[in-house]
Amino acid sequence: MNQHIELFNSFTNIYLFGSVLNTEKAPNDIDILLIYSEYSNTIMKDLDIISSMFIKLNKLPTDLTVLSVEEEENTKFLKRLNSKYLKLK
Repeated sequence: MNQHIELFNSFTNIYLFGSVLNTEKAPNDIDILLIYSEYSNTIMKDLDIISSMFIKLNKLPTDLTVLSVEEEENTKFLKRLNSKYLKLK
């Protein structure tokens, strides 16, 4: 991900969550939360590239959850994870 960090410039915050953070057993997928502050066509283009990149780099399926700052606040997505996430950006 660090090699392709410029692809994530459209996003305000990036979080890793789910089974990939459990060190006691093998993960079944990679869950990533991408939060943006303002919607643009660039976000959609970047998402396509990011999805393609993860397909090439990983043997595990990758699930991208994309929310605006407001959507995250309204759904309390991070709060529902009970601090079981890793902030990457």
